[in-house]
Amino acid sequence: MDRRTFIASGSAALLGSALPSAKLRAQVASLSVKPTAGGPLITPNGQFFLYSQMRYPAKLPASIQIDGLVDTPARYSIDDLAKVPPVKKTLTLECFVNTAGGPLIFNTPFEGASLAALLQKAGVKADAKSARITCDDGHPPFLLPLSELNRAETMLVGKLGGAPVPMENGSPYTRLFIPGAGGNHHPKWVSRITLVPNESPEHPAPPMAGFLSKTPTVEATMAGVTLTGYHFTGAEAVGKVEVSTDNGTTYQAMPLPPQPDPDVWVTWELTFKPPERGFYVLRVRATSASGRKQDFPGAVAMAVT
Repeated sequence: MDRRTFIASGSAALLGSALPSAKLRAQVASLSVKPTAGGPLITPNGQFFLYSQMRYPAKLPASIQIDGLVDTPARYSIDDLAKVPPVKKTLTLECFVNTAGGPLIFNTPFEGASLAALLQKAGVKADAKSARITCDDGHPPFLLPLSELNRAETMLVGKLGGAPVPMENGSPYTRLFIPGAGGNHHPKWVSRITLVPNESPEHPAPPMAGFLSKTPTVEATMAGVTLTGYHFTGAEAVGKVEVSTDNGTTYQAMPLPPQPDPDVWVTWELTFKPPERGFYVLRVRATSASGRKQDFPGAVAMAVT
């Protein structure tokens, strides 16, 4: 659907209202969308979300050991990892338990040591299928598939937003990041990576679209309101994003801004001009290119005066 069709097909239903008159039915809300100026929004340093199932480690790892089904086991100090030619890329990390429009997501420049390069140097044996990741915070070991660990941008992160990784975000070079994976596949305070024959599934980030509103309710006038939102579907491109202005009774496809990299969220500004005063609920939902659907849509309510 192009932008002109999108604007022309905007819904005008009111939440909880009686059936509209013929005159009201002829009125149509105006909806338009455009990418945020300057490209996808960058999260300021100091605003990276914190989510840990365990306590912080009593002592930070001083090195990371790579062993198991490899030809050449190795141990790398933090200084060793800092000397590995770095991977540098702006990427998005979303916690697997984030809600649509929730705070457990950030987008920032990542820099770190390529795990694929380290595994290649170790010589992974043919019967290795996964790696068991040991962390010093007491979390049970993670079992992650090699298909995720060998992605070009999978890294032991040294810097976030150009600054050393804060201790609470995993510390420099002991935070593992897998682009496009759900937040529960990003171990912190890693001290050992053991290659094993066990199979394990990939865990892509769930499809998500939401409004980046600081409050669940906004005030608007008949002149309209502009809302900032995003969509992100993990390691694959988005297939479609749909918007509802009648609390989810009907949806229409939103024209998709360009998405140069599926591992980076797309942020946009949606302008809604209502047909009349009243109370509205806007909802938004995403579907990935392979058909994975968002479980619960993002929503924002507005009182139009």
